[in-house]
Amino acid sequence: MSKKIDRRGFLKTLGAASMGIAVAPENVFAGKRKKTCVIIGSGFAGLAAGYKLKNAGWSVTILEARDRIGGRVFSRSFAGNPNLIYELGAEWVGESHERIKALCRDFRIPLQKHRFEDYLLQNGRVSRPGEWGFSAQAKQAFEKLIRQYDKFTTAQKSQLDKYDWWTYLEKIGFTEDDLRLRDLMDSTDFGESIRHVSAFAATAEYAESSPKNEMDYKMTGGNSRLAEEFAKRIGAENIRLNTLVEEINQRAGIVTVKTAGETFKADSVICTAPVNSLLKIKFNPALPSAQAEAAQKLIYSRICKNSVLYEKRFWKAENFSMVSDTASHFYFHSTQNQAGSEGILTSYAVGEKADLLASQSDERRMRLITRDLIDFDEDAPKMAKAISSYAWQRDRYTDGAYALYRPGQWFGIRPILQRPHGKIQFAGEHLADWQGFMEGAVETGEAAAQNLLL
Repeated sequence: MSKKIDRRGFLKTLGAASMGIAVAPENVFAGKRKKTCVIIGSGFAGLAAGYKLKNAGWSVTILEARDRIGGRVFSRSFAGNPNLIYELGAEWVGESHERIKALCRDFRIPLQKHRFEDYLLQNGRVSRPGEWGFSAQAKQAFEKLIRQYDKFTTAQKSQLDKYDWWTYLEKIGFTEDDLRLRDLMDSTDFGESIRHVSAFAATAEYAESSPKNEMDYKMTGGNSRLAEEFAKRIGAENIRLNTLVEEINQRAGIVTVKTAGETFKADSVICTAPVNSLLKIKFNPALPSAQAEAAQKLIYSRICKNSVLYEKRFWKAENFSMVSDTASHFYFHSTQNQAGSEGILTSYAVGEKADLLASQSDERRMRLITRDLIDFDEDAPKMAKAISSYAWQRDRYTDGAYALYRPGQWFGIRPILQRPHGKIQFAGEHLADWQGFMEGAVETGEAAAQNLLL
């Protein structure tokens, strides 16, 4: 099985109406008992599944453990400047993200360009875009790998999956300096060192992504707008917040979902919970041992995301971003093209550095992050006004930012995690083409719903 589900083929086969864009007239379902589905989780996978099923005439109930919808999509603003929007969760809509782009058109959510040009801050030296890069042999080796990708056999892909990304790049000619730079650059894509990432997972993502690695657009007004539009169409009365699922029972063709205080019965269930939450649910009959073991093996990346409000946009360029060897591996202007003199730089710290920053107070964390920018602008710490942070590895429901497939796992545990369990379908970004994107969550939710409609 290749990494891609073949998104474009999937869309072409199902067509726009079957993807849930067109709402069927009510009389189509007159006189028929509505089929019912309980959806666990109101992230983009759960909301997309609920929207599609509701449009097909199903009765849906979405159960959400948090006190808000959206899951790992989390748009925020500072009390001191509510007009500037930043994201503590999912950031970008990619050029190839056809489903998200289509939904934004349908729901009239404008997309604005949000591409960057990277500076490099390494060993205290700042290099402008175009002034830094990889060695000639590393460039040639990488370009050759990307060209060859479409010709790889399944056996070759499986073999590639056995390597970690660092080791494989070293094998094809990357120098030590090239590898260190690649480790910094890829940090936001995987949330951990490339020493821990499947070489196949990395190769597939870079071979199939846009030139800016799907960091192309953002939703005007915040990505949470899409969650709100989904909810409007599904109906607030069909979404239950602060409702933690404890048990799922299947018997005589009926699925019973139990929470602390209520029981819900349905024809089917779509579970979009990340594996950390999924493993806390009691299944009866139990998940097959192979599926339970696969869930236990999948880990999620450690990311501490930090947004700092500055009184002045000292970085000047609206499309500013910077790869860095400091505590944060990547800085970017998250208020690009938003009006005002103040601005927000958001940064990603990953792996052990994410754990380090997560352990600090807000005051100390802001001091550490802004001090790291002194080599770019010595006045950066003085211009900082406030910080907002979220350490996803401390999130009680996800235990991390997004799923991380380690060497051998893409062809090992991922196919097992995708299997339905009786009347239960599974969805979520961990089962998507690429991890960490809203597009993947939506696609898997719609695919799970489509399986019920067949």
